[in-house]
Amino acid sequence: MQNYDLPELRSSLADILVVDETIATEGGRRGSKKVVKSLQKKPDGSHRIVLAYLSIGEAEDYRYYWKPEWIETAEPETSDARPALSQGETTPSPDKSTSGSRPDRWPSDKAPPWLADENESWSGNFAVRFEHPDWQAIFLEGENSYLARIIAAGFDGVYLDRVDAYYDHQGDLSDPASAMVEFVTRIAATARRIKPGFLIIPQNGEELLLREGYVDMIDAIAKEDLLYGSPTEGKPNRNGQIANSVGWLANARRKDRPVLVVEYLSDPAEIARARDELKRLGYIATFAPRMLDAISPYALPPPAHPPTNER
Repeated sequence: MQNYDLPELRSSLADILVVDETIATEGGRRGSKKVVKSLQKKPDGSHRIVLAYLSIGEAEDYRYYWKPEWIETAEPETSDARPALSQGETTPSPDKSTSGSRPDRWPSDKAPPWLADENESWSGNFAVRFEHPDWQAIFLEGENSYLARIIAAGFDGVYLDRVDAYYDHQGDLSDPASAMVEFVTRIAATARRIKPGFLIIPQNGEELLLREGYVDMIDAIAKEDLLYGSPTEGKPNRNGQIANSVGWLANARRKDRPVLVVEYLSDPAEIARARDELKRLGYIATFAPRMLDAISPYALPPPAHPPTNER
């Protein structure tokens, strides 16, 4: 969850919670174990796994490492004048239109060399050259590294987002997939050196499961939008698309790595159908709103024997 209600999280029956690292902030102090420890105890007293969300394929402008001077912002438009038209044109050509000719925000000359353009779909998220040593150092090096902060707060592991950023890599790598595998491997080795048994769960990028050693290095894999929502929100995915992902995910299942699937659905009938299909595939399913700002009432499967009013 990105916005969290601590009492709701503590009372959840879920076996795994994925929350932001900032949940461990207490009284302005980072790394407090108190909050995380309280979430690790389920209502029945058993242990719950609590993972810290960690985006490794995009930079986020609300993180502790971010500096405002890295970004320039366009000045507001002060004129309603339309661009001139060429002979025969009735509407401006895209390259002549002032709107969209460049983003509202872009990296400044003070930006680090690994920073690239803002994600048009997610404000505040910026593409990165994830293989760059300075970007990786944020996560791996020093007492204030991202991993060190997460481990100090008592999390059981990390939930690595934007592992699939190698699809649209902005740099000049000949094999971005191998570079991402190497990055995740460094994260796993560094974390487990500090805290043995620390869990590494990447999200998406399931093609990487074909790479040698990748499955052995992770503890599970998460997949968004397996059955629905890619590319059209709430709509079923193409059969071939689903089959490709299921084939890649089979590499995890063959080595007993759980597959965690997140579907962003709200219709009860669609959720029921999706839950049955994901169970048939041997996956662990959950359902959530796309903005991850609440716990869906369908996040967990219904109880096997619903309570009744019979005496």
